[in-house]
Amino acid sequence: MNIKTAIALAVLFALGVPAALAQMQGMDMQKMMQMMTPGANDPASTKDFKTAHMNMMKNMNMEFTGDADRDFAASMKKHHEGGIEMAKIQLKHGKDPEMRKMAEKLVKEQSEENKKFDSWLSKHKK
Repeated sequence: MNIKTAIALAVLFALGVPAALAQMQGMDMQKMMQMMTPGANDPASTKDFKTAHMNMMKNMNMEFTGDADRDFAASMKKHHEGGIEMAKIQLKHGKDPEMRKMAEKLVKEQSEENKKFDSWLSKHKK
């Protein structure tokens, strides 16, 4: 393993990404990190989406409890948070009326669902 691959694996591990799984799937870790890291020449929307993806990967890391209901609620809440962040990027940069409408709907609906997940999780503490 070369130093660049080792660094990429270390970064993914620090972000909570199961790097070993990605490596087992034959992914080129250097290429994956390059694709995900915002670049100086990337358009503003691309920088925002890449940052959102990196945040999503970091935030999706969680300890599973073995309780399918609790793990579902916690996982979906995190999943929705990533979707909401991406929808807000669409609203910031996007122009297409149909895509903007979908993004607005997603923010509203997934925010409401996250409130329900929060309520359920607070009532069903571990």
